[in-house]
Amino acid sequence: MKIVTVNVPESYIDAINKLIGENGLYPSRSELIRCAVREFLLKELKMANNMLKYKEKQIDDFEEDYDQENFVRVPVNTINQKNEPIREFKTYKIIKRLEY
Repeated sequence: MKIVTVNVPESYIDAINKLIGENGLYPSRSELIRCAVREFLLKELKMANNMLKYKEKQIDDFEEDYDQENFVRVPVNTINQKNEPIREFKTYKIIKRLEY
């Protein structure tokens, strides 16, 4: 395992201390933080995996009519009725290009 140093607010430390020790749910701060990070990563990776499942076919169909000189496509992440993350693309017409 690697050692990671993290600064957290004092209120977090107080809450962590209530959950550790002989009568607590976790044997140490390190174990509590490892469990919390593991749960966070599982949740975030699952969400990221679901976001990749947007409809590729719709994008391919759009590419035929897409004019990169006059339009720009921007990805937008939303949540559907089933509380699942969805990535859609919004298309905007370019009115004026900025010159550098």
